[in-house]
Amino acid sequence: MANTEVPENGDGGAAIPDGPSAELVEDHVGELRLTIVADSLPELFSEAARRVSAECGPVDGPPGPWEPVELTARDVATLLVDWLNELIGRSEVEGRAYDEVRGLSLSDRSGGSGSEIGPGVRLVAQVRGRTVSTWESPLKAATYHSLVVAPDHGRWRATVLLDV
Repeated sequence: MANTEVPENGDGGAAIPDGPSAELVEDHVGELRLTIVADSLPELFSEAARRVSAECGPVDGPPGPWEPVELTARDVATLLVDWLNELIGRSEVEGRAYDEVRGLSLSDRSGGSGSEIGPGVRLVAQVRGRTVSTWESPLKAATYHSLVVAPDHGRWRATVLLDV
């Protein structure tokens, strides 16, 4: 399992890295903490997909077809959990690591997007993945425990716990 370290800034706190980043660390037995930092919410959701994909195992062959994904939830944090669980479940059922995302958009019932998303948020995207030759993923499900999705110094940061 890869681990992307977040460097410290000058005052001893964690610096916010340039570009999207994700860190997956074991908090407790049976639980991993995923922390993602990105410039936008769509980029944060795309990085989450890549991180889940990286846990699946070695892949073979060309990517499969693009598959549509549409999800709705009461808020962005809940939508992230639903997105992760959709990808984890789809990966296990289809035997694919879904590392490619395109056309990902987030909107609320009133049509707001970006940082203006309100209650009742919708995700529309397409994903595609490669066949996993040897399944290695320890991931079972994303949980709501300690779930946070929030702006952080002009970027977005998410923390979600995953059952393993």
